[in-house]
Amino acid sequence: MRRMRWSVVVPGALVPAPLAADVIGAASMPQLARLVSRSVCADAQTVHASCDGAAHLGWLWQRFSGHDTAPITAPYAWRGLQTDVLPADAALWQADPVHFAFARDHMLVTSLTDLAPDEAHALAAEARDSTQATGATLHVVDPHWFLAFNPPWSLQTTPLAAALGESVQHHLPEGDDSGRWRKLLTDIQISWHQHPVNQAREARGAVEVNGLWLHGGGPLCPLPPSGLAQVTSDDPVVRGWALATGVLPDRVRAGETAPSADGDLLTDWPHLFETFKADAWGAWLPQIARLDAWFSAFAERAFAAGAEVELVLCGRRHARTLRLAAGDRWRPWRRQSVVAAFSEPVDR
Repeated sequence: MRRMRWSVVVPGALVPAPLAADVIGAASMPQLARLVSRSVCADAQTVHASCDGAAHLGWLWQRFSGHDTAPITAPYAWRGLQTDVLPADAALWQADPVHFAFARDHMLVTSLTDLAPDEAHALAAEARDSTQATGATLHVVDPHWFLAFNPPWSLQTTPLAAALGESVQHHLPEGDDSGRWRKLLTDIQISWHQHPVNQAREARGAVEVNGLWLHGGGPLCPLPPSGLAQVTSDDPVVRGWALATGVLPDRVRAGETAPSADGDLLTDWPHLFETFKADAWGAWLPQIARLDAWFSAFAERAFAAGAEVELVLCGRRHARTLRLAAGDRWRPWRRQSVVAAFSEPVDR
């Protein structure tokens, strides 16, 4: 009989191989290092190319859907937010407000963490003139934005998490309707250029809202049973995927909720990802120290419940799975390299 498995997915945990020895060598994670050293470590798995920059999305989508394809996120995020019924007969996309930052010879995609609800609704009201002219409907479910196209548009997009810190030009939507999207985006950008919200933001030193990032579009379809009894996450996409696989609504809970000892669990620990995407390894180190304390307590709860722990370390293109049972802690002959476990392979 297979024992319970409690899985933790950690976005931004894999360090580029050329930096790994220095970064991991400087990290304070004694308890995590001890557990990792006793674990059974699998080879790194390469995720779908659309998730380059955010491998955790590819790993999670495959875990919930069984497909190694570009993840569909928008309708599941809508469901995960426990909002109204999905717009009928429409393809739903996430459309997140972003700031396009000028670099030397290109623009970078950067997220907005300080957009207030009143600012968001004022900008959305301005953008609706442009979206309605194309037959699209803009929905704002604080702090998330969605676009519904009816009839559907044909586009291939990059998840926002994967595009952050990357060149805008290299990740713009492609497909039959990409020209229509570029025109709509330009119209929205023009309408926002001198908007009072952006003028006020500029006056107080905040970056302007000058773009929407379209991604994750597709229909809401049932997903195969995941076998999970509980999922804890603050990400509405993960919550929506869990619900679509049959996890009961009362067992889909906020992130870092104490798990129940009655079945397989999946949770995510997202606090490394922002510094990982910024290549800010000095700021990454305090977060790995936080993970050390959190994961040690999580593992002890799992072992006390009779569960095996699965730690999924994710980087840009790869995810590496480590497994540990309670008895493995007392196998001193097992010497998994911590640096190797946290290193992301270099694609050749």
